[in-house]
Amino acid sequence: MVNVPPTMNRSRPIKMKIWAASMESNKYRRAPMHRSRMPRDKTLGIKGFFSRKVILYILASLLIVVGVYYIPDYFFLERMTADHTAFLLNALGVPVQSRAVGHRAFINEIQIVKDCTGIQVLAVFLGLLIPLPKASLRKKVFTILILSTILYGANLLRIGLEFWLVYFNILPWTLAHYPLSLLLGVLGVLFLILVTDHFLPEFGDFIIYVKQGAQRK
Repeated sequence: MVNVPPTMNRSRPIKMKIWAASMESNKYRRAPMHRSRMPRDKTLGIKGFFSRKVILYILASLLIVVGVYYIPDYFFLERMTADHTAFLLNALGVPVQSRAVGHRAFINEIQIVKDCTGIQVLAVFLGLLIPLPKASLRKKVFTILILSTILYGANLLRIGLEFWLVYFNILPWTLAHYPLSLLLGVLGVLFLILVTDHFLPEFGDFIIYVKQGAQRK
């Protein structure tokens, strides 16, 4: 009888054990995870809803801005602005008079036109806030009242400052009226945006929503 070395007798069982262990480890190996993409029709539906919502908001805003700015007759506001600015300037020691000639309002010889009343800024804010979704009517009305009060008072101060600078020969009217007025207007609008976001945070949320939706396209 031929004696087989012990190593040769164990070669096959060892190989079987190695193969079985390999299969056992593969059995518990985690399969790679694949993220399922959103169905194309659902994605298009969301994008379509976003587009319709934003388009309707823009159309409503434009209609409100155009309607508020162009349709009413704002002579009463021009006359109020002239009278109250003249009262402020006289209190500061600047002798001016407000008067109405026909359908026009004046402070001394300077006419106060519609753009001097700040109504264009208010019209833009009305267009942005009135159609704003997910905001209660009470909060919208309250915010608009706050903005209107601040805007009217700031506009009186702006016109009064222009007259004051000209009266004391600090600036000529050409510089006080346009460059300075424009700068004060920009700063005033930025302040009104901060006030709006404080009293009506839905405004800032909607702007972020529009921005994120535009980036996803």
